[in-house]
Amino acid sequence: MKFVLIACLGSLVLAQDLQGPGPFVRDLRADVLRDFPELCFSSTNFRLFLENQSWSLFPFCGKAECIKEGTQFVERVHDCGPQPKNGEACTISNLAELQRNDTILEYPACCPKYVCPDGVTLQYPTQEEIQAEIQKQNQAALQAAKEAAAAREAAGPQAAAGPQAAAGTA
Repeated sequence: MKFVLIACLGSLVLAQDLQGPGPFVRDLRADVLRDFPELCFSSTNFRLFLENQSWSLFPFCGKAECIKEGTQFVERVHDCGPQPKNGEACTISNLAELQRNDTILEYPACCPKYVCPDGVTLQYPTQEEIQAEIQKQNQAALQAAKEAAAAREAAGPQAAAGPQAAAGTA
C-alpha cells in the first residue's frame, strides 16, 4: 500500500501540472462615469458595479472587482497572467476544454494548465520585459498610423474625402 502511495506522489511531482506564475492580480484606475461617481463602470459588459462587487471579464479570461481606496475607485483585475516564454516545451493539459465552443469557462478555469516534461520549468517574462513589449507594440502602432496618414495625404484630397467625393467629380 505504501508503494502505491509513493508511486502516486512521485508521478505527481514528475508531471509538473502547473497553473502559471500564481494568482496574477493588478490594480487599475477604475472607469467611473460622470453621472455615477460612486460606481465602477465595466467596459467589457457595459454595466455599473457597487464597491466590493465583482464581474467576469468575458470574452477575456479573468474577473474584476470594484474596490475603493481612499477617494478613488480601483478595478482589481485577476487573470491568468503573462504567457510563459518557453511554453512550447510543455503541453496544455486542459486544451480540449479551453477550445470547446459550447461552454464558457469562468476564471480561473479558463486559464491554461501546463504539463511539462521532467527537467523543464516554465519561465515567465519579468515586469521589465512586459513593459518593453508594451512599448514596442505602442511604437509599432504609432508608426503604422503615421504611415497610413502619409499614404492618405500622398493620395490627395479625393482619397481623404472618400469614394463618394471621387464619384461625384467624375
